[in-house]
Amino acid sequence: MLDSKQAANVLENRKRIRQGRLRTVTLIRKRGGATDYANAQCTWKEEHCAAAGAVSQRTRSLNRGPDVTAEFAPEVDVATVVAIADTPDRTQVASARKYRVQERLRLGLTGTPNRTLVKLVEIR
Repeated sequence: MLDSKQAANVLENRKRIRQGRLRTVTLIRKRGGATDYANAQCTWKEEHCAAAGAVSQRTRSLNRGPDVTAEFAPEVDVATVVAIADTPDRTQVASARKYRVQERLRLGLTGTPNRTLVKLVEIR
């Protein structure tokens, strides 16, 4: 187990890693039949090298890995997020690339998670 000084060092390093790499996206939540949009910052990593549109539905069913891995700060609530739009502008959600949430992982070396990793699959 890490002591308080080591834990503070881990948290500070996570902040440095995120610095300059953040992208603003729109989180899409469904609550009681209504759709809610909220902006959040994350680091964004494309996982596949295939050109957009080059992957067929048949190929997609064989390759079940995520298209994107997004890492959020621990204070961002992604528990109720059903999809993420790759745009910072809520009015552009309809025309933006959208991804459904495949998996959420709360990670960290300290007693409490210091980041949330979200694996996303593009909605085609």
